[in-house]
Amino acid sequence: MRTARQLGLCAALVSVFVIDNPQCGGYRATHAQLAQVYLQDGLYDQALTETRRAMRQEGADAQLLLLASLAQMGRGEVGEALDFLDRAIDLTPDDGRLYAALRDICLRDGRWDQVHEILDRANTEHPQSAWPWAMQGWLHARQERPTEAEKALRQAIELDVDHLFARIETSQLLIDQERFAEAETMLTEAWHIAPDQAQLLLFLGDCQLRQGLNARADSTFDRALATSAVRIRDIARIYYERQQPDRAITFYERALVRAPDDPFVLNNLAWTYAEEGMRLNYALGLSMRAVKLEADSPVYLDTYAELLHLLGRRAHAVAIMRRALELEPPDGEHRIYLEGQMAKFQQTPDAARDL
Repeated sequence: MRTARQLGLCAALVSVFVIDNPQCGGYRATHAQLAQVYLQDGLYDQALTETRRAMRQEGADAQLLLLASLAQMGRGEVGEALDFLDRAIDLTPDDGRLYAALRDICLRDGRWDQVHEILDRANTEHPQSAWPWAMQGWLHARQERPTEAEKALRQAIELDVDHLFARIETSQLLIDQERFAEAETMLTEAWHIAPDQAQLLLFLGDCQLRQGLNARADSTFDRALATSAVRIRDIARIYYERQQPDRAITFYERALVRAPDDPFVLNNLAWTYAEEGMRLNYALGLSMRAVKLEADSPVYLDTYAELLHLLGRRAHAVAIMRRALELEPPDGEHRIYLEGQMAKFQQTPDAARDL
């Protein structure tokens, strides 16, 4: 029986292919198109069979090799998948889809050394191709080798000044090193390359906030909102993370007007008010709405309990926190924090008074 992990392995990657009515009317689908359909349905054995038939008829081009690799990944045969990707990269070393598959294999299966070998070979055989260098930089960064990562990424940019992936990865590397001015320049250049990628403006505005350039960040976020591709709540979250609660509240309130039943917005706005000690009864109402929408969320229950605690309803807070802990797995990411919250509430002398 295939695990859920194997069945979901290729889902994001299959979307790079486009299938237009492969069996509509008198039109007969090719083996490659059938392989794509099978991949989308998680039928990896059939997908591999159809891909091999296509290769016998058409030859092994990069797209067919990628299809074969995705099918092998779905079957859990990662070594074979890497072999297909290695051959595909040799044919088309600047096809970004191939490196997306490599990244997936690294993150899911930890085949770092094998991928390094593939990239070293690609850099040797195709020294003027930017993608192998960019992928090498990504690999070094994930293995906490920032010097090597930056060198490889900048080599990719030197080979292809418009290489968006390399620029974004470099900017994140610079941010991790708190080289915010350099990161801002890199992100600005990336946005000029891809002005339709509004998410870049979120990264850019965040980088400006980290430098204390508040007015510049406000302008950047205004441009992001003008695209209609950015959610107000994401800007609110950035302001919150940069310790600007007033601005975070302003944007969460704006987001609430647009989406009054968004539990994420309701909860985060309530939590921000709680942290600031402001409008606690109003915040409690927001939190209750979030909990009613997602009653099984330990995070939302925590906010509700915190507000009850701040309002002096401490025993009720303990009861709600007990429910949150029931819902959080023993090894859940919030477990230790929630246990700390419970200890805080229970230390209050009158914790049982209002039950």
